[in-house]
Amino acid sequence: MTLAKQISSCLVAIIFIFNNINGSNSRATPSNPQKQFNASQNVTTIKTKYGDIYDCVDFYEQPAFKHPQLKNHKFYPEMRPNFIPNITSTMKINFETSKLHVFEDGGCPSGTVPIRRLSEEDRSRAAYFSEAKTNVIRKSTNEQLGPPGTHYAIVQTKSGPNPPNYYGVGADLSVWNPRVKQNQYSASQLTIQNGLDSLQVGWMVNPTMYKDDRTHIFIHTNAGGLHCYNTYCPGFVIVRSDIPPDSVIEGYTERGKVARLIKFFIYREITSENWWLLATEDQTPIGFWPNNIFTTLNKYGTYISCGGETYSPLDQPGGLPPMGSGAYPVNIPEQDAFAAHFETADDKLKVINVDGTEKFMDTKKYIVHDLGIMGAAGHALYFGGYGG
Repeated sequence: MTLAKQISSCLVAIIFIFNNINGSNSRATPSNPQKQFNASQNVTTIKTKYGDIYDCVDFYEQPAFKHPQLKNHKFYPEMRPNFIPNITSTMKINFETSKLHVFEDGGCPSGTVPIRRLSEEDRSRAAYFSEAKTNVIRKSTNEQLGPPGTHYAIVQTKSGPNPPNYYGVGADLSVWNPRVKQNQYSASQLTIQNGLDSLQVGWMVNPTMYKDDRTHIFIHTNAGGLHCYNTYCPGFVIVRSDIPPDSVIEGYTERGKVARLIKFFIYREITSENWWLLATEDQTPIGFWPNNIFTTLNKYGTYISCGGETYSPLDQPGGLPPMGSGAYPVNIPEQDAFAAHFETADDKLKVINVDGTEKFMDTKKYIVHDLGIMGAAGHALYFGGYGG
């Protein structure tokens, strides 16, 4: 055998051994067949038990950092809030908790975060629903808002010449799974807004965007002229390797049975001035919105709201989707969609009940009841409707 052939044979053997050693650490194993390593892209891929596919993207390569204001950021994968407010909860008072689906085995590798794999069609669908959003502060029960087809039954802070400053918004939301058709959605949401900038979090059933009929967490960002759901545009920085901000919510309320709740809280941290998102009764930090992406929400909000939201195209057969439990509320937790501990935070991040509120409904198909302060439940409200 010539020297050249000997060298070639050795190289083949070395590559074969290296690939087998490397593959034992990176490729799918019998214990976790859903986690795979894409050698061509140097990316780990996770397929959840629900069929959703996520790519584990380097922390510094996630969509958030494509924002022009974040080119010289100093964020890092281990970032967590320096301070978490003392948030109250109704979770342990006659209710059960819903959980966010957490990836197995720690989720993505260290230094990476989960980003849902999207086709161009997926992005187009998400943009379609984002365009249905509006940032007009609702002022009366008969006001026509933004694009036709979006409807609300919410409790909101009253507008005025000198509104209070809000440094957070949160609540325990009862989780439901309303039956929704294609091109529709039904959601329970929390909103904080100042001018044209706003942040929103909650749960949503949206078979067109998520490609299933499950209940998911969602976030919506409107900052400096950019607006989108979840991580579909630059802005929201994910810090968890095992919980994406569009995760399936496991467990929902069935009418007549014990209510199941999930807590969300958005607040502006004092030291970093970033807006953090906490989720579940454990107050898990999911990620944050950097302060400098905002034009008008960089210091505080001037408006907050909580309640139900739906969307349906005007030509959709069957009319509007159901909201909440799919029935008009009779103010019974086992029967109706509700929110408890509707709260905000002051400039010292002391958590307080929201006051100075009013109801807003833009169709008779949906109803909201503002119960005010209800003892251990804090500021509570019920909402829902049959749609149609």
